[in-house]
Amino acid sequence: MEEGTYLSVQNRVVTTLPRVGDAVDDLAGLWRWYADQFRGDSRIYGRIADAVAADREVLEILSEAPPAAHLPPAALAAVHYLLLDGFDHPLADVYAGRSETDPGPLFCGLCRTERTNLLALLETRRVQTNDCGRSAIIGPALTWATAHVAGPYYLIDVGASAGINLHCDRYRLDYGDHGVTGPDDSTVRVACEVTGGNPPIAERLPTFAGRVGIDRSPIDLSDPADAQWLLACVWPDTGRVERVQASIRLAQQDPVPMVAGRANDVLPHVLTELPPAATALVMTTWAFSYFSIEERAQFLDLLRDESQRRRIVWLCADTRLALDTFDDLATGDRGGAEVLVAVVFEGGIEARHLLGFVHPHGNWIDWRATF
Repeated sequence: MEEGTYLSVQNRVVTTLPRVGDAVDDLAGLWRWYADQFRGDSRIYGRIADAVAADREVLEILSEAPPAAHLPPAALAAVHYLLLDGFDHPLADVYAGRSETDPGPLFCGLCRTERTNLLALLETRRVQTNDCGRSAIIGPALTWATAHVAGPYYLIDVGASAGINLHCDRYRLDYGDHGVTGPDDSTVRVACEVTGGNPPIAERLPTFAGRVGIDRSPIDLSDPADAQWLLACVWPDTGRVERVQASIRLAQQDPVPMVAGRANDVLPHVLTELPPAATALVMTTWAFSYFSIEERAQFLDLLRDESQRRRIVWLCADTRLALDTFDDLATGDRGGAEVLVAVVFEGGIEARHLLGFVHPHGNWIDWRATF
């Protein structure tokens, strides 16, 4: 990022804007904005974000990190990493649910005393959210897709991080009265409330002839530090830590291929290597937001071009703003809810489908498509 710019986040889309004031004041505004976003899902992080936004000394410390690490989830993950590493601090008891102490002052105090360790992490680490809960959203989408296009199926996760969701067929996905998907003895169990519609809940997800992940900087789960960082990116009071731990262990036992690189550079090579009759199931879950406007257009052009040679289904769950060219799909009565869409590409022609509205961590799904 060039000097004289700062990070701004609206609806989870990261942009750079001309700096309009003091850099620390800009950072405070970013933490205030995130406080509002956190409050719905994480009381702890909402309170911490409020405290950091009001603490100029802590903001000055965080402003020393590289600009890409100025997003609040980066600092939150770095502190969580220190606690998971065994750092003895009362904030660990708050995160574990053993204490009701106000986490705001504790977090700010830790940032002061552990300034060097904190900045060292922020120098090299970037937020990598890879939550197995998203498989509860992916599951019905894959069942819908494979009912509309023939196999064999190859699963490709763009923005895969550690590739956790490439194991979606190995998780137990529970939709309450609507049914259950996946092996009963799975160590990874995800509960997803169906708030509307009738999603296609299959006893098992489709069989994949192959699977591969693409990420700019894949997390290597064979590296204990990388695995710990992935866990550190999970918000501590959302009930997600234990299931992500279980998904990490499963992925370590049965690793999938991961390809490092920018999506638009790497994906053509991955698709070219598939058998001619293969159907590519390409999924992006809250990764498309981080593509620039130009990259988004290039990505769609790439899929259209490749569909001259093979069938492709793109499954995308993301914020509405990231799918602004899909206004005909992203409409309805869910307000600012995230959307799940499917685009079927064949012979250079695309067919778009709104599958539903979803929670970004897989807590609920409101299904809208016909099956």
